[in-house]
Amino acid sequence: MNTRGFRFLFGLMALLLAVGLACGSPSPTAGPTAEPTVAPAPTEADASSGGEMVTFTDQSDYLALDLPGDWEHSQTVDSENDYWYWDVFTAPDGNARIESIVFDDGTPFVGSQSGKTALQWLHQNYSSTGKEGDIRISNDSIQKDGSERLTWSSKGGSYSGISYFEIRKPTTMLMFTVVWDDDYEEQYADVLNQVIESYRVP
Repeated sequence: MNTRGFRFLFGLMALLLAVGLACGSPSPTAGPTAEPTVAPAPTEADASSGGEMVTFTDQSDYLALDLPGDWEHSQTVDSENDYWYWDVFTAPDGNARIESIVFDDGTPFVGSQSGKTALQWLHQNYSSTGKEGDIRISNDSIQKDGSERLTWSSKGGSYSGISYFEIRKPTTMLMFTVVWDDDYEEQYADVLNQVIESYRVP
């Protein structure tokens, strides 16, 4: 594991303790703890309930997307080094989530490093075991905007997701993910597709 991945792994392990995976992934028992800052979902014209779509803009203007106004927003940040922050939007019933991770420690990503890092993040933070072997990737494709899409499912957790990752600056990696419990795929398919289609650079 490279130094970048090792540092970020401990940060993300802390995030799992704070944010938790509503789809049933266990929280690790080691690593520093970090409490998320819980805030209401971003609103436009006080549209904060009933599922009306509102616009969220990332704090660094890396991305903007439209999502249901009644989903709860929380954010966890790297309070030690300020290398990363993680925005999470959770459906009222907890059966679907929208997440955005931004990481930048000042070191450029080179070659296939971003792909290896994305896989590491998936295995360490979205698997039901917290390690390799649970997440199964069914599709890996490059998008028109240059990002890479990973369609995946958890073998032991009964949930699935789609993650997009990309390098914005040589030193900045973004991962945008939608996650749903498998029993609720039909219920959330349309809204999650709407969110994905709305993803844009502000």
